[in-house]
Amino acid sequence: MNCNTQVVTISKIVNGGYGLAKTDEGKTLFVRYALPGETVLVELTEERKKFCFGHVVEVHSPVSGRTSAPCPYYGVCGGCNLQHADYATQKVLKDAILEDLFARSPLAQSSLENEALRPILGAEEPFGYRQRIRMKIDDRDNPGFAHFRSHKVIDVDKCLLASEPVNGCLAQLRSHPGFKLLAASADEIELCFDQLTGAVALRLLLRRPPRPSDRRRALDLTVDIEVLDRVFFSGRNFAQEGPFSCIEKKSNLLGFELEDKEPITLRWEMGGFSQVNVGQNLKMIDLVRRFSRPHPTDRILDLYCGMGNFSLVLARQAAEVLGIEGQGSSIRSARRNAEENGLTNCTFIKSEVASACRELAADNESFATVVCDPPRRGLGVLAGVAGSLARRRMVYISCDPATLCRDLQELVGRGFSIQTIQPVDMFPQTHHLETVVLLEKNRA
Repeated sequence: MNCNTQVVTISKIVNGGYGLAKTDEGKTLFVRYALPGETVLVELTEERKKFCFGHVVEVHSPVSGRTSAPCPYYGVCGGCNLQHADYATQKVLKDAILEDLFARSPLAQSSLENEALRPILGAEEPFGYRQRIRMKIDDRDNPGFAHFRSHKVIDVDKCLLASEPVNGCLAQLRSHPGFKLLAASADEIELCFDQLTGAVALRLLLRRPPRPSDRRRALDLTVDIEVLDRVFFSGRNFAQEGPFSCIEKKSNLLGFELEDKEPITLRWEMGGFSQVNVGQNLKMIDLVRRFSRPHPTDRILDLYCGMGNFSLVLARQAAEVLGIEGQGSSIRSARRNAEENGLTNCTFIKSEVASACRELAADNESFATVVCDPPRRGLGVLAGVAGSLARRRMVYISCDPATLCRDLQELVGRGFSIQTIQPVDMFPQTHHLETVVLLEKNRA
C-alpha cells in the first residue's frame, strides 16, 4: 500500500461536505467523496499539525446512497462535491451537517424550541438549475472551471448544473471563431439566462479595454447564435460596456417574475447579484414573508437587501420597508424594481451596512422585523446592533451554517429565542445550503 494511503471508516459528514475519519496515527481526517458508514481507501493530500485532508481512491464497503456521478468532470472540477450521493441522500447529508453544527453550539442548542430544526426543502430539479455560470478561460482560450484548490482550469463543454439555454449557448460559443478571438483577451466569462426574455446574455471579463474589432465580434455573436441576445465587456480597469446586440430593444437588465396575487417582476443589472437558482429562491422568498408576518402597520428593515429580493414582497403587506445595501448596482435595481411594481413605501439606501445600522441605533430607530441576508462571513460584530433594532423578530438568511451558528449564539445571548430553522437546498450536488431562521424577541 502507498505510504500516502490508508483504509479508514467514515463516521459522519461535516460542514464542507467532508467525510470525517481518523488516521492510523489518530489524527482527524477530512475526506472528499466519502459517505457516512463507508470503509474507504483514502489518499492523503494535505497534512497539518492536528488534522489532514484526503480523497477517496477506492470504496471497500459502499452504502446504499452511493451512486455513479453523471458528470465526466467530477473529481477534477472543483465545483460539485456531492454527486457521488443520490439526491435523497444529499438532502439527508445536509440535514446532518446542520444538526452537527447545532449540537456543538451549546447556547443555540439550549434555546431551540421543540422541532425547531426542520428538514431541508429540496429542489424539484437537482440538475440544470443554475441560471448563471461563471467560467475561467484556460491557456488554450477555452472556457472551463478551476480544479479543487487550484488555479488550473479544466476545459468544460457542458455543466450539468447549468440550465439548458445556458449550456446550449456555451456549446455554440465554443465552436464560434469570433468567440475564440474574444476569449484570447479574457480571463473569465459569465453566461446568464434571462427568464423574462428567454435568451442568454454573455459578459466577458477582459484584461484590457475592448477594441472596435471586439465590439464587432460581439455583435456578430448575437447574429449567429439565436439564444444569445446581448454581449457585455467588463474589466478591472474600465467601466462595463454593452450591451452589444442585434436586437432592437437593448437593456442591461435581466430578471424573473414572482407569481403572487399581483405578480412582481424583479430585475437586476448585468454583473450584479442575483440568486442562481430561481425555483429555490422563490421558496425562500415565501419563507421570509411567512416568517416576517408583515402587518399593515409594520416598519421592516431589510439588511443586505440586494435588488429587493425580499423587500418588495414584504412591502406589499407592510407599512414601510427600509432596505440597506453597499453595492450601487443593487440599490439602483431595487429602486427601479419598486417603481416598476408600483410600490411607494420602499426606501433603499446605499451604505456600508454596519455604519447604517449604528446610525439607526444612535437615532433610536426600531422596526417590527429585521430581515438580514449577509454574505458568507455572516453578521459578526453587527449581530448585536442589528438585534437591537428589532422590536419583535429577526429573520436571518444564511449561506454559511458555521457563521450562522456563531451569530445565533450572539443573538440568543441578546434576548432572542430561535423559533424555526429551515434549510433550503439552493445548490444541489454541492455541500452549500441556505438556511432561513426565525428568531423572536423575548418579552421582558
